[in-house]
Amino acid sequence: MNMFERLTQTAAADRELLLIKDKAGDIFNTPRQVDFAFETNEKENAKDFADFINGKSYGAAEVSEIEPGHFRVLVLITMPINQNIMNSVSGFMLCLSRLFKIDYLGWGSINQISE
Repeated sequence: MNMFERLTQTAAADRELLLIKDKAGDIFNTPRQVDFAFETNEKENAKDFADFINGKSYGAAEVSEIEPGHFRVLVLITMPINQNIMNSVSGFMLCLSRLFKIDYLGWGSINQISE
Protein backbone atom coordinates (compact mmCIF):
# COMPACT_ATOMS: atom_id res chain seq x y z
CA MET A 1 0.00 0.00 0.00
CA ASN A 2 1.45 3.39 -0.96
CA MET A 3 1.51 6.45 1.31
CA PHE A 4 -1.47 8.12 -0.36
CA GLU A 5 -3.57 5.00 0.22
CA ARG A 6 -2.41 4.77 3.84
CA LEU A 7 -3.30 8.42 4.47
CA THR A 8 -6.69 7.94 2.85
CA GLN A 9 -7.38 4.82 4.90
CA THR A 10 -6.27 6.55 8.11
CA ALA A 11 -8.47 9.61 7.42
CA ALA A 12 -11.47 7.32 6.85
CA ALA A 13 -10.80 5.47 10.13
CA ASP A 14 -10.40 8.79 11.96
CA ARG A 15 -13.72 9.99 10.56
CA GLU A 16 -15.48 6.79 11.64
CA LEU A 17 -14.15 7.16 15.18
CA LEU A 18 -15.22 10.82 15.26
CA LEU A 19 -18.73 9.86 14.10
CA ILE A 20 -18.99 7.33 16.94
CA LYS A 21 -17.77 9.92 19.44
CA ASP A 22 -20.20 12.51 18.04
CA LYS A 23 -23.13 10.13 18.53
CA ALA A 24 -22.00 9.67 22.15
CA GLY A 25 -22.18 13.46 22.64
CA ASP A 26 -18.45 14.19 22.68
CA ILE A 27 -17.67 17.92 22.50
CA PHE A 28 -14.78 17.95 20.04
CA ASN A 29 -13.53 21.47 20.84
CA THR A 30 -12.81 20.54 24.47
CA PRO A 31 -9.10 19.75 24.84
CA ARG A 32 -8.32 16.33 26.29
CA GLN A 33 -5.47 13.85 26.40
CA VAL A 34 -5.34 11.92 23.13
CA ASP A 35 -3.23 8.78 22.88
CA PHE A 36 -1.60 7.67 19.64
CA ALA A 37 -0.43 4.05 19.64
CA PHE A 38 2.41 2.44 17.69
CA GLU A 39 3.98 -1.03 17.73
CA THR A 40 7.14 -2.66 16.46
CA ASN A 41 9.35 -5.68 17.02
CA GLU A 42 12.42 -3.44 16.85
CA LYS A 43 13.41 -1.94 20.21
CA GLU A 44 15.77 0.60 18.61
CA ASN A 45 13.05 1.86 16.24
CA ALA A 46 10.66 2.30 19.16
CA LYS A 47 13.29 4.12 21.21
CA ASP A 48 14.39 6.35 18.30
CA PHE A 49 10.77 7.25 17.55
CA ALA A 50 9.98 8.09 21.19
CA ASP A 51 13.20 10.14 21.49
CA PHE A 52 12.27 12.07 18.33
CA ILE A 53 8.70 12.80 19.53
CA ASN A 54 9.94 13.92 22.94
CA GLY A 55 12.91 15.86 21.55
CA LYS A 56 10.73 17.86 19.15
CA SER A 57 8.00 18.33 21.80
CA TYR A 58 5.40 16.78 19.49
CA GLY A 59 3.97 14.94 22.49
CA ALA A 60 4.95 12.80 25.46
CA ALA A 61 6.11 9.39 24.25
CA GLU A 62 6.86 6.28 26.28
CA VAL A 63 8.08 2.87 25.15
CA SER A 64 6.92 -0.32 26.81
CA GLU A 65 7.63 -3.96 26.06
CA ILE A 66 4.16 -5.51 25.80
CA GLU A 67 5.53 -9.03 25.33
CA PRO A 68 9.06 -10.32 24.79
CA GLY A 69 10.46 -8.69 21.67
CA HIS A 70 7.31 -6.62 20.95
CA PHE A 71 7.24 -2.92 21.81
CA ARG A 72 4.52 -0.29 22.04
CA VAL A 73 5.06 3.44 21.89
CA LEU A 74 2.27 5.54 23.34
CA VAL A 75 2.29 9.24 22.47
CA LEU A 76 0.08 11.54 24.56
CA ILE A 77 -1.00 14.96 23.30
CA THR A 78 -3.49 17.31 24.95
CA MET A 79 -5.64 18.71 22.16
CA PRO A 80 -9.17 19.20 20.83
CA ILE A 81 -10.29 16.57 18.33
CA ASN A 82 -12.30 18.47 15.72
CA GLN A 83 -11.95 16.74 12.38
CA ASN A 84 -9.43 18.97 10.63
CA ILE A 85 -7.09 18.99 13.64
CA MET A 86 -7.49 15.26 14.26
CA ASN A 87 -6.92 14.30 10.63
CA SER A 88 -3.82 16.52 10.44
CA VAL A 89 -2.22 15.17 13.61
CA SER A 90 -3.17 11.57 12.84
CA GLY A 91 -1.82 11.89 9.29
CA PHE A 92 1.40 13.38 10.65
CA MET A 93 1.74 10.50 13.11
CA LEU A 94 1.25 8.04 10.25
CA CYS A 95 3.99 9.76 8.24
CA LEU A 96 6.38 9.65 11.21
CA SER A 97 5.59 5.98 11.78
CA ARG A 98 6.65 5.18 8.22
CA LEU A 99 9.90 7.16 8.62
CA PHE A 100 10.75 5.22 11.79
CA LYS A 101 9.50 1.88 10.42
CA ILE A 102 6.92 1.24 13.14
CA ASP A 103 3.20 0.47 12.85
CA TYR A 104 0.66 3.20 13.60
CA LEU A 105 -2.37 1.64 15.28
CA GLY A 106 -4.52 4.77 15.64
CA TRP A 107 -5.69 7.09 18.39
CA GLY A 108 -8.17 7.27 21.23
CA SER A 109 -9.46 9.63 23.90
CA ILE A 110 -12.03 9.81 26.66
CA ASN A 111 -15.23 11.55 25.55
CA GLN A 112 -15.75 15.08 26.84
CA ILE A 113 -19.46 15.53 27.47
CA SER A 114 -21.15 18.60 28.99
CA GLU A 115 -23.25 18.08 32.07
